[in-house]
Parts: sequence; structure tokens; C-alpha cells
Amino acid sequence: MIVPIKTPDGEVVEWVLVELQGKIEQLTPEQSSEIGMLLSNDPDGKSLQLTVGYHQLEGKKLTLKKPMAILSKVETSPTGPMECGEEVAAPDSRSTAYEVVGVIRHQYLFKTRPRALISKPGSR
Repeated sequence: MIVPIKTPDGEVVEWVLVELQGKIEQLTPEQSSEIGMLLSNDPDGKSLQLTVGYHQLEGKKLTLKKPMAILSKVETSPTGPMECGEEVAAPDSRSTAYEVVGVIRHQYLFKTRPRALISKPGSR
């Protein structure tokens, strides 16, 4: 079975893959998706610093050997895209396609352990 892949009419959005050591947890659902501040130390953008809370990570920008595509699955019925509330068509009459949402060409790699910006107060 051939699954068609569609590209958007305009320009494809470029994404960046960020690789960290450890995990980032969101404390409450109301918080934004902002995790920290990313700075570049040189004009080429090859050397990076990511500050997350009281931790600083050193990293670098790498170009991927093969770009990756971000795809979104689109299921259609014979009459067009399926809407909410419509009766479900028979499985044989539905078709599946994928639409390109973005392309990843670069990776930000932070492979060293984070450095603490503030140390704990000394005990007396």
C-alpha cells in the first residue's frame, strides 16, 4: 500500500532537535513551554549556552547527516477530510495521507552535566 506524503504550498518550517542529559519536568499545566534561555557565544552559533533555572549547560550546534521530516497524519473519507460528529466510514473507504509539518536539519547537543550557577549556603 502506498501512503501519499503531501508538502505544504508555502515554505516548510525548520525545527531544531534539542538533546539534553536528564529530563525537564513541567510543574503546573499553566506554565508556558519556555524552559530557559539559549545564548550563542560565537557569531557562527556553533557554541551554545542554555540556562534552565539555576543550571547552565554548555553545548554545540551540529548539522544532521540526513534531515528528518515532521509529519502529521491526515485521514480522509471519500467525501473529504473527516469532521467531528460525522459517522465513521467503513475502514476500506477511508484513506490515510501524511502532510509535512516541518524539517529538522540541525541539532543542539548538550551532553555534559549542568553546572550550578548558585551554590548552597555554607553551614555554620
